[in-house]
Amino acid sequence: MIVQHLDFFDEHWFKVFIQSFDASIDSVVITSPSPEEHFLYVNDSFKAKTGYSEAQLVGKSPRILQGEKTNRATLDELKATLARGEDFVGKNINYHKNGTSYRVHWFITSLKDPQGNIVAHISYQKNITQSVFEHNQLKLLSSAVDQVEQMIVITDLDAKIVYSNASFINQYGFDYDEVVGGSMRMIKSDKQTKSFYKDMWSTIIGGVSFHGIFVNRHKDGTLFFEKKTISPLKNEEGNIEFYVSIAQDITQLMHEKSEFQDKAYRDSLTGLYNRFKLEEVAQHRYNKFKSYPDESTAFSLILIDLDNFKSINDTYGHDQGDEVLVHLAKIVQNQLRSDDLLVRWGGEEFLICIDKPIDKALIVAQKVALAIEKELSIGSRTITASLGISQITAQDDMASLFKRVDKALYRSKQNGKNQVTQL
Repeated sequence: MIVQHLDFFDEHWFKVFIQSFDASIDSVVITSPSPEEHFLYVNDSFKAKTGYSEAQLVGKSPRILQGEKTNRATLDELKATLARGEDFVGKNINYHKNGTSYRVHWFITSLKDPQGNIVAHISYQKNITQSVFEHNQLKLLSSAVDQVEQMIVITDLDAKIVYSNASFINQYGFDYDEVVGGSMRMIKSDKQTKSFYKDMWSTIIGGVSFHGIFVNRHKDGTLFFEKKTISPLKNEEGNIEFYVSIAQDITQLMHEKSEFQDKAYRDSLTGLYNRFKLEEVAQHRYNKFKSYPDESTAFSLILIDLDNFKSINDTYGHDQGDEVLVHLAKIVQNQLRSDDLLVRWGGEEFLICIDKPIDKALIVAQKVALAIEKELSIGSRTITASLGISQITAQDDMASLFKRVDKALYRSKQNGKNQVTQL
């Protein structure tokens, strides 16, 4: 039998065959069959794993690797399985030359000669000690992640959830089975613009983390504010395979901030927003227009100034003058849509920011002027207003737009008041 084995291993094709194992990261060994089982071939990975040299292994029995923790029942099962000519898959404990133990995962199959006789066994061995350690570490990490307050979710490239920690599930009121395998779209509130999500996707697809505040929806419809970071997870080749998001519920903070900002942005007399709010909103619309400059993002400003308001204060007193301003705010607001922003610009000046091009904004301005003349009075005196109107252009910055609408208002005053001028 031994001569037959040696003849078999001297075949050129077989030498070429086993050379393919030399660079394998997994251990590969070839052993003779029982009862005189011994190593015929060991690759470099196996030598490194065991600490033995080729000379110390070839010709020796695999018992050299066995020790106190080696499971004898598994060895008996291995021998019986191979004797039946079947493949064996199993795990056991082997020992390094220095005496330390390690777990090994075997896949063993038979090599047969042309007559069907088993001449050797080839064993593919993977050291799973590190895998076991990593598995335990992963369980520990998963347990820790479930304890944190932040909501942690991992999705695939199509926003399908592959992992969620307990905080996310508890926050949104879904069952685990509804979350894992579901889509992140289940919490989308539709309260944010398409451009917000377009910016998010372009950022993370480009391999960069995205930071933002999201308005999302609980299973019962309740809205939440999340401060969230979404980061791409790349594989060894540098390709994005998943996205991980880490979010914090800032709903209470946003409500408190909103209340504070609301007070800071409100005019105490009329209850309208003031110029600080207008500048913020107009700047946002300006940025949107600069990114996508067309009619759908164009907006206009309408500046309103009461005619001869100083004489009203002088004649009727400042308290009555204030009542006129409060009434004016209500009249103008009634002519506007919910998306149009009316602010008290200062004194007797009011400004409207309307997300329409100038031809449509002009119709609104004329309606406002007519309503003021018809509905605003003090005593027997009819009160009118002069209006200036202008639309954002590609050449504008916010300063030039404000300057132009102010100039339009000045021309209305110069030309006799109680009229609308566009520039």
